[in-house]
Amino acid sequence: MDAVPGRWISGRRMAASTALMSLGALISSLAVSSINVSLTEIAADIHTGTGAASASVIVYLLVLSGLFLFFGKLGDIWGYRRVFLAGTGVFVIGSFLCGMSDTLNELIVFRIIQATGAAMITAVGPAFVMRHLPPDWHGRGLAYVSGAAVLGVIMGPSFGRAMTDTLGWEWIFFANIPVGIVILLAGWFLLPGTEEPQNGRTFDLPGAVLFSCASVTLVLAISSVHVFSLTDRITAGFALATVAFWTLAIVYESAVDDPAFEIALFKNRHFASANIAYVLLKMVFNGPVFLFPFYLHLVLGWSYELTSIVIIVPGAAMLLTCPGVGALTDRYSARVLSVIGALGAAAAYLVFFAFTAELAPAAVVIALLFLGLARGVFLVPNTKLILDHSPGHMKGEASGIMKALGNTGIILGIVVFQIAFSETLLAGEAAALYHHDPFTVPMPQIAAGFHAAFLLAALLSLAAVFFAGKARDADAGNPASGMP
Repeated sequence: MDAVPGRWISGRRMAASTALMSLGALISSLAVSSINVSLTEIAADIHTGTGAASASVIVYLLVLSGLFLFFGKLGDIWGYRRVFLAGTGVFVIGSFLCGMSDTLNELIVFRIIQATGAAMITAVGPAFVMRHLPPDWHGRGLAYVSGAAVLGVIMGPSFGRAMTDTLGWEWIFFANIPVGIVILLAGWFLLPGTEEPQNGRTFDLPGAVLFSCASVTLVLAISSVHVFSLTDRITAGFALATVAFWTLAIVYESAVDDPAFEIALFKNRHFASANIAYVLLKMVFNGPVFLFPFYLHLVLGWSYELTSIVIIVPGAAMLLTCPGVGALTDRYSARVLSVIGALGAAAAYLVFFAFTAELAPAAVVIALLFLGLARGVFLVPNTKLILDHSPGHMKGEASGIMKALGNTGIILGIVVFQIAFSETLLAGEAAALYHHDPFTVPMPQIAAGFHAAFLLAALLSLAAVFFAGKARDADAGNPASGMP
């Protein structure tokens, strides 16, 4: 149902609702990165290897990729409040069970439950903001929810290490329980209860399952390129499964009156362009960042300690930028801000490209700070563009699509930039001697690899500028724009 003037929440209730959505985004993203640093202790305690224990990280990401669309659509039909609160309950139960795990199989199954709850929470957060906050608060609401998710990713490793060292690895999961209970109790009384189920609509479960399978196999196919190779039979198998599931899903959905994945959304060129820009920048902001620790240590000669501190600069800068960008988004053109953010990313990577082996420490920090600012300036306005160009009764589905595409963009970025870096090394004259470990090649060849990665990042950022520029601001007076 579309929100209409007079039904938007305001005042303390609006602040409380935004805070609860942000807190949900925080604990969901915290669960992604908090256990990575404690896998050794977890593996020892449940009597398995660290490599096997890492499956609990991978399965969490796969479940998110597969269920974002599912629960975004369910939010449109069932109500965002219901999905959010139900997801919080599932997340709390999953967190408790993860902390009680005695075997690897138990941990993986319970992480699936936890990730299912996280998918429910995060899929409907942006849609809730667009549905219940006044239009002149959409940018700020999206900024707080996005900022909380970034904060969770930044805090995750430190939080996980602190819990493991003081209370034991189980408390990485148990610590979510009181926070989740607070969200449930406060949300029951404070989140608006004006949403009514859309009784005239049915939930297309077969279509949702098909698209979930298609999303998961796509992520697996992309990941296997990095883990195995582009020509490996496992990669080919995942690629064939991806094509099969996407074909089945599209054919099936074309024959359904109310499909789980409304492909017609992409007939709106502004919606499609904003999503393309979103995927490109997700690749650019995450792929090269995966390589930055190696760049700072191997090319610039920084210590691991200094590298570990400086590498958080982009995320911290984005976090600090979000509230101000949200306010700007409410006052000025989201399209213009998105273009500025993408241009800022291109400029930062061009600096790294032009002076790959010659940057002074202060210049590196400034460039990383600028990259974080660019990310913040792009993300919130672009999110608003995507949701503005979806109909009022499909905000949840649009949010789920955006989240799923963004998650795929992150994984695709890591793979693409790793390939760009590695292939440049293989082209170097030292490759024949050092092909077993690319990080043992002489520094000039390593610098060439990063040089190529930074150029690719700059070019993709410029492509994002083009698509962000094609996504015009929605006309509030035009019902077709998706505005209430």
